[in-house]
Amino acid sequence: MTEEIQEWFLMPSIKECLVEYEKQELGLISDIAKHGCSGGVAGITYYSETTAFYDAHETEIWAMVSDAADAAGILNGLMLYNICKNPDSLEILKNDLVWWAVELAAQDLLENLEEDAA
Repeated sequence: MTEEIQEWFLMPSIKECLVEYEKQELGLISDIAKHGCSGGVAGITYYSETTAFYDAHETEIWAMVSDAADAAGILNGLMLYNICKNPDSLEILKNDLVWWAVELAAQDLLENLEEDAA
């Protein structure tokens, strides 16, 4: 990873990471919110990157899983299944969790920006 990407990656929260990502002109929060991460997001494209991101934000990601499960009225395990249907490896599970959490955070940020603009 380049030094620039590491800076946005190392922010304390996922939302702060996204704000820094856009501030550094690496991409747009709105693109992640609308199109997801599977098309490629600098710094969280490869398994080595998503694993490192997961490791840095593990507690926050699991809190998001728990909150989403509670909001949906389902158990955490079912929410986890909804996020990653077939985790053939821990790498794949971490990748899917990172992409889901980043997409969810981007959608929340975009929604807040749109509400502030209204």
